[in-house]
Amino acid sequence: MLAKLAVRNLLQHRSKSLIVGALMALGVALLVVGNSIMVSLDNKMEASFTHEYSGDLFIYPDKKAIELQTKKPSINRKKQTADANRSGPQGAESNADEQDNTNIFRSFGSGKKTVLPDYTINRDDLLALPYIDQISPQTVGMGRIENGLGAQTVSLFWGVDPDAWQQLGFSQYLTWHTGNFWANDEQGIAINRQVADAYQQSSGQTLKVGDEIQVSVSGDAGTKIRSLVVSGIFSFHSNAAPQLNIMSLVNLSSSQALFSLTTDTDSASQLTAADEALITNVSDDSLFANQLFVASTDLVIDANQLEAELSSSLARHRSQTQNAPHEFHFIAVQLSKGEDTLQAQTLLQTWIQENGLLWKVGDWQQAAGFVAAMASSIGWILNGAMVLIGVIAIIIIMNTLVISVTERLTEIGTMRAIGAQKSLVRRLIILETLVLSVSASVVGVIIGALTIGLLHWLGLNPPGDFFALLLGGQALHPTLAIQETFNAVLMMVLAALIASYYPLTIALKVNPVVAMEG
Repeated sequence: MLAKLAVRNLLQHRSKSLIVGALMALGVALLVVGNSIMVSLDNKMEASFTHEYSGDLFIYPDKKAIELQTKKPSINRKKQTADANRSGPQGAESNADEQDNTNIFRSFGSGKKTVLPDYTINRDDLLALPYIDQISPQTVGMGRIENGLGAQTVSLFWGVDPDAWQQLGFSQYLTWHTGNFWANDEQGIAINRQVADAYQQSSGQTLKVGDEIQVSVSGDAGTKIRSLVVSGIFSFHSNAAPQLNIMSLVNLSSSQALFSLTTDTDSASQLTAADEALITNVSDDSLFANQLFVASTDLVIDANQLEAELSSSLARHRSQTQNAPHEFHFIAVQLSKGEDTLQAQTLLQTWIQENGLLWKVGDWQQAAGFVAAMASSIGWILNGAMVLIGVIAIIIIMNTLVISVTERLTEIGTMRAIGAQKSLVRRLIILETLVLSVSASVVGVIIGALTIGLLHWLGLNPPGDFFALLLGGQALHPTLAIQETFNAVLMMVLAALIASYYPLTIALKVNPVVAMEG
């Protein structure tokens, strides 16, 4: 009975109902379209990073814990790691992540605070965790590519293992213009197409597969130079980050040498009796005498014997360092299928603390750096705009409802005069508001869904460089965000109920006698 009365009242005041309903439907449609675009953009960026570059998570050095270990070497490592984690946002110091702005594009450096300790030792244990599928240790830095004849250009470098990249699926998101990865037992470099173009502009020479170039990196340890053979020229499928335009790929061992990442061993090299005899037979005087470098009858050195002894010693000492702990900047982690990223990140960080490792875990947004932060900021701006639209809608709806209630004062007074209680009037107006807001929201959802369907079919092409960066240089095909659509309807219904509060107070204050006389 009350529902029929509410519908009848809305139909009797059709013009007012249409105005209020149109405003509500427009607000819901804007919320649906705006939120669906933002969710689709976030999903696209997340897919670009997790599938193509960073993995679901990445592990990087805990600089604060490493610094504590350096200052207090006698303290147990597990306690140091726990202390470093306790000095997070709640402590006096800010979080190390905020201080370091760590991401997979930033040059970490070559100091002890910038490399992952104990990775080689704990690699198998890390892979044995049930929620981890694959991992890829990597290095990152910046340097120059040149040929010694004047041609040169700048490039970022990721030191990668081609097998690990293929296992993680990263390699399928590379477009090879010529060549491919280097062989596992080779030292090579795959150059980004834009870097190759810049190299050509500086020299007029075109880089080709098989060309030998020099890569130089300057840092705290000086300038390191390596000659590498070009194995291929490629482009990334999407450019979700501007750094990808100058990112080239280098084999791991060469990148470790370029970035001054050392390979340590705890065992000292031991000389054999033959080594000692060879050194003993050569005195300091004879070693630096001129006759050492010319034919001499006083000192006779058998070149073949010397070469054999040096080769034997080198082979023995090389075996001591083959299994030594190599240093890396970060590890890209791919989770097992169906694993929740946030839960896995928590579990992995807990495992790291339990094992006393000086590591931290970041997600794709931290890996992306300022690009993800910029997208998040735009999201907050859009949400703020939506809130502003909601506030304006509430004010307009409230004013319209006040006018509607004022026009119905005689009707409300009559209802009160024949025995209607205030509670009945309250339920009637609330029910009218609910019927109108729900109906308008359904219409708004339909309009929003049709708009998203059209945009998905057409695609949102980036109108400029700024949006091209956010969209990874590709068109965005948004899809309807179900959860956000439900939230939009809920928000509009709540906004309508809030807007009806003031008109409701006016209706409840109506004096039946005065209203009937009017």
